[in-house]
Amino acid sequence: MRTLIKNVRLIMPDRVMGDARLVIRDGLIDDFGTEAYPNGEFHEVVDGKGAYLSPGFVDTHVHGGNGTSFHDGNEEAIRNVLSVHLKGGTTSILPTLTSLTHEQYLNILSLFADLDLRGEAVPDIEGIHMEGPYCSGSVLGAQDVKTYRTVDYREVDAYLEIYPKIRKWTAACELEGGMGFGRFLERKGIVASIGHSNATLQETFEAYNNGYRHVTHLYSSCSSYHREGAYRKAGIVEAAFLIDGMDVEVIGDGVHLPKEFLQLIYKIKGPEHICLVTDATRWGGANLPDGTKTFADAAESRVIYIENGVALVEDKSCFAGSIATADRLVRTATKIAGIPLVDSVRMATLTPARIIGIDRYVGSIARGKRANLLLFNDDIDIEGVFIQGKRVL
Repeated sequence: MRTLIKNVRLIMPDRVMGDARLVIRDGLIDDFGTEAYPNGEFHEVVDGKGAYLSPGFVDTHVHGGNGTSFHDGNEEAIRNVLSVHLKGGTTSILPTLTSLTHEQYLNILSLFADLDLRGEAVPDIEGIHMEGPYCSGSVLGAQDVKTYRTVDYREVDAYLEIYPKIRKWTAACELEGGMGFGRFLERKGIVASIGHSNATLQETFEAYNNGYRHVTHLYSSCSSYHREGAYRKAGIVEAAFLIDGMDVEVIGDGVHLPKEFLQLIYKIKGPEHICLVTDATRWGGANLPDGTKTFADAAESRVIYIENGVALVEDKSCFAGSIATADRLVRTATKIAGIPLVDSVRMATLTPARIIGIDRYVGSIARGKRANLLLFNDDIDIEGVFIQGKRVL
């Protein structure tokens, strides 16, 4: 079964291919280019009307959306989160779990292990991102102060037994056992990411040599330039800039980091090492108005406020995650930070796909890859979404 998408501007990893077309066969990208349309019958012909045709966005750090969270521990909540992020152009996703109790992790991971979404119009779940519980108590951000702890391999083995597809694990490398944990994750093929960490510059260098190749939400809940008495000290941020091979997450909603920070990170690291993420809370994509007072959790135990397009903890001393969907990340990078569209898209597609090891089948427009595709206009408003060749939006 073949589908033709014509009259589009194809976003490739290094350029835009104008006045182009793309052919889908059995859910995969079969052919694309600017030459005449191929011969043969098509099950469907889609006229892009000059829109961009992009790879689907890959969000590797997302907690919730539209009023529910992956922490809620039920299938209805999971489907609700997935559906709102699909509307924002996410076609591949890593549901992300913050620090929880051991029992909570077991229950939620079991739910994901048994979940069957085949044939449903939702993003592909490519695994789980564990953002905790092995975090530093000094930089928890919006995480629960009662659930962070040091590395316990009995827990880790139990989680992996229930859900072997944990793709990424955020930890504070400086904690007791933290360096060994990086080596353990590397052996397991899991991305070891430094986050919610107060590591020094030297500890970050050491962590890189012990398997940590990634930094979770750069500048957020991680150490950076500071003074100790008369002496200036560097931290994780500066180490990430100095280590050429270190990949970094960036919450690209335009609030967590002002445009100048996005420009600086882009200038130093380049699109090959930057992974745009939403870090969306349960209110991601819910379009709540500024001034809304609501809750961060289903138990309504932690108050948050929505202001200036972001979630804030009750005392407004720090952010409580974003309320973005992935289209906002690309729009912010392109329209506000002035990053070329090709690179903004790459940071939301091919780079995150490469980091979590799925770039062989998603993340770019290439023959044989899944036809997870987006149509969007010059304002990066999503006009169409394809999952494995099927139009779902």
